[in-house]
Amino acid sequence: MKIIDKESNAGKIIRALGFGIGITVALSNRRTSYKITKLLIKEIFGLNKRPPNMAGYFLKLRKQKLIEIKKDGNHHRIFLTEGGREIFLRFNYEELKIRNPKIWDRNFRVIVFDIPERKRNARNSLREKMKELGFIKFNDSVWIYPYPCQKEIDFIANYWGIGKYVHFILARDITNRDLLEKSFNL
Repeated sequence: MKIIDKESNAGKIIRALGFGIGITVALSNRRTSYKITKLLIKEIFGLNKRPPNMAGYFLKLRKQKLIEIKKDGNHHRIFLTEGGREIFLRFNYEELKIRNPKIWDRNFRVIVFDIPERKRNARNSLREKMKELGFIKFNDSVWIYPYPCQKEIDFIANYWGIGKYVHFILARDITNRDLLEKSFNL
């Protein structure tokens, strides 16, 4: 299967469906159907005109089993399959960022994990992502961050299927606090 780029037209369709923009086309009223389709195309592709071979994108995604089209009365519903949801998650994983509040609550977030050797690739990916997000390594399996990040850590751990091995601690007091504050420019 060809890797889909999030900025490609196929990637934009997957992102739109993943964000909950349901595509339903009413077959009974062509004028309304055309207006809705035009609005969705503008929203998904950021264009004022229909891209060439629009139906081709949906056909390719359907053949790749990334979307499903089901008839529901007078409507057709288009939604992501499991494979399509995996691609959507990958897009979210790549774009993941942690928003830091302007005022620090003076607590540190400690991420502790003990991931089995058989899941080494997932463990290494978790470490890489935490490094990319600005966490500081306290030890190989202990990482620190000063701002709220539990949702993001849960997302990363669940993305790699290692959620049960990753633990989150909110620490008010920690040794070498002054060094950590200096490292994070707090």
